Formats: sequence, C-alpha cells, structure tokens
Amino acid sequence: MHAILEIRNLTSQERAVMDALLRSPDPVSQRELMSRMRDAPSQATMSRVMSGLIGRGLLIKEGETRGARFSLTQDARRVASDPRRRTPIPYDPDRIGGYVPNQTHWLPGEAAARMRDAVEQAGGQRLDASTYSRAIAERFLIDLSWASSNLEGNTYDHLSTEMLIKYGESASGRDLLETAMILNHKAAISLMMEGLDGAFPDAGSVQRRHVLMMRDLLDPADLGTVRRNAVQISATSYRPSSDYVLLTAGLSDLLAKAGQVEDPFEASFLLLTGLSYLQAFGDGNKRMGRLLSNEPLLRAGLPPLSFIGIDKTPYILGLIDFYEVGSTGLLGEAIAGSYEITVPDYIQAVTVQRVPHGLELRERGRIAAALGRMFRDRTPDAGIPGLVDEVFGDLNKADRGKMAEILTDTADRASPASAFLYGVTEADIKERNAANRGA
Repeated sequence: MHAILEIRNLTSQERAVMDALLRSPDPVSQRELMSRMRDAPSQATMSRVMSGLIGRGLLIKEGETRGARFSLTQDARRVASDPRRRTPIPYDPDRIGGYVPNQTHWLPGEAAARMRDAVEQAGGQRLDASTYSRAIAERFLIDLSWASSNLEGNTYDHLSTEMLIKYGESASGRDLLETAMILNHKAAISLMMEGLDGAFPDAGSVQRRHVLMMRDLLDPADLGTVRRNAVQISATSYRPSSDYVLLTAGLSDLLAKAGQVEDPFEASFLLLTGLSYLQAFGDGNKRMGRLLSNEPLLRAGLPPLSFIGIDKTPYILGLIDFYEVGSTGLLGEAIAGSYEITVPDYIQAVTVQRVPHGLELRERGRIAAALGRMFRDRTPDAGIPGLVDEVFGDLNKADRGKMAEILTDTADRASPASAFLYGVTEADIKERNAANRGA
C-alpha cells in the first residue's frame, strides 16, 4: 500500500515510533529509539511494532541484530510530517511543460488496462460522440453533478440531486450554496456535451465553463478569470504559482497537449491531474478537472468518468501525492476503481435505448428506400456495399462504410411487422433474410 495511505492507518504505538523517528534525522538503533520515547513499550513489543512498519514499507532497517539501525523511508518522512512544517514545494512549470503527447504517460499502465478491460468486459462498442452523449445524457448529468459535489462536501444525496436536476425541486433543509453547486454542475456539464462535435476545448471555452461551474459561488470578477493572487491547498506542502502569465500559458499548453493525446484514457487523466495541479482559477479547480476529464472519453464514444463510488481518501491523497512528488499510482488506482463500477451501467443504458447514429437520422428517407429495394430484390449482405455506392455516392468514404453497417444490421434484424416502413410485404422481409442466412 502507498505510504500516504499507510500513515492514516497507524496504531497509537506505531504512531509513537514514527514520531520518534521523525525527530531523528539519522538512522538510530532500537535501543536509542526507545530512549527517546516518553512511554516506550517493552523490547519485544517494540521489535514487533518495528517489524510491522518495515513490512508496510515505512521503515528501513540497515544491518543485522544488535547493530541494526532504523530510519524512515523518504516517502514516509514526507507524508508523516505536518504539512505546515514541511519545506514548501513550489509549482513546477516543467510538470506540464515537459509532458510530451503520446510519449509521456501519467496514467499508470495497470490503471489504463483496468479501464480498457472494464469497457470490453461490459461488451461496449464505441459510438460517435453525439450518439453516445444523447444516450447517457440524463444519467451522466445526475451522476457527475452528485458525485463531484459530494467530493466537495455537498450533503445532497443522489435522489435529491436527481429531483433537483430533472424537476427543479431543491431539497429541504439544504444550504442554498449546495443547491447552487448542483445546478452549476448541470450547466457546465450540459455545455460540455453540447460541444462534443466541435473543436477540442481551448482556454477560452474552459474559462466559460468555469463561469457556469462557479456562478454565485465566487465573486463575479473571478468567474472564468485566471487568478493573480496566491492560493493555498490544505493538507499539502505544495504551493501553486500565482504568476498570471505562467498560469495562463500553462492552461493553454495543458489543453493543447490533451487534444493531441491519442489514448482517451490518458488524455482524461492528464486533464484531471493537470487542472488540479495548475490551480488556474481562484476556486473550483478540482471540479473543473473532474468535468474536463470526461471530454476525451465522450469524444471517443466511451463511458464517462462520473466519480460514482470513488474512494474519497485515496482520491484526495492521490492528488496530494501528485502535487508533491508527481506520483500517480494511488490516484490512478482510485480512478480505475470508480470507472470499473460505473462502466456497465452506462453501456447498458446505451444498449437498452438503441440511440440511432447521427447518419441514420440525417438519411432516414433514403435508408428506408434502400431497405425497401433490398427486401424486394432479396439483396444479400454481400451486395450491400455496391448498393451503398450507387445510392449514397454523395457521402464520403467513412460515411459510406458506416451506411453499409447500418443497412446490414437493420435488414438482418428487421421484424416482419416493420414491413410497412419500407413499402414491402412481411413475406419480402422473411424471404430476403432467410435467403441471406442460407447464402
């Protein structure tokens, strides 16, 4: 387990040993360590406690038997210290500046594999962005609005969030700011989904989303504005930059690089971590990171990252680990675990709804005529590409390929009762499909 998590699970005796070691800059023997403790346990208990700390990766043992000396690992010393007493860690412009799209990988390989496997095991197939976003829009709006707000301490439950988003009914007894946070998520998510067919977001579009995300929660002058003042993040020694020029350039650079990353899972993680690290806005940076992390996934026709079921402690501590030392292992595990939970629900929503491809809606009339011709002429699947070239010759190559898939799938699955849609008889459909299966 990661040191930053292990530190939170120490017993009182283990904590006492860790505190004594924090006061010891150099390796010490067990006897020396016991002499520095106010209420030292017995030697046998001390040996057992220290063996446990070694097993958990927090303690290093040098030498054997009586000559052995002990010290904290570098990670353990860092995370066990009070953040207020640590040496401040400044913003590193090379963290984002040194990221090379399709060469640098922030998302750990194991986490990426888990996310890909979750989609494959759920039987998911990629759809075009507009088709997919329509299929999961309502569910995603509710899920991300609730989960992201919950991570900010919002007390709305999932059902109350659904009632607010769908019907405008705010929960009784809730602070108005909590209601505003939910509605702001809805507005920002909606704007993102409306733009999936357009260009990848740049700094200007992200700033507009920040206006919606933080409306009524920030001074109007700070909405969508790259900050010029200093901010401090609790529970970490990381100190974000307050250089307006550096922050503005960093935001543009991050978005430009994310738009070039071919793997949507890596691009998603880059935006999630990069926006949180940069802290370009006066507030709402993690919320913006969670929002923008879905842009690459939805554009690729993949299930979104709603943060439902995410373990809050590893998520927050994982961000802190990234801030301070650039480690992404803990955060990657938390993200992959949440994604595995929600993927089946989103894929099932698409499967059950059977949302049509955009091409089907635009070409509905010609598709019906082509299908009628196929049923009357008993055109087999093998003849469909030729028919597409003849009837849909004005479409580009990619759309003609997709049209062949649409006609093949629709014809093979058509029920006899749908014959009237295509101006044919039920017998036409039955005989064409029987002949096609026997071909």
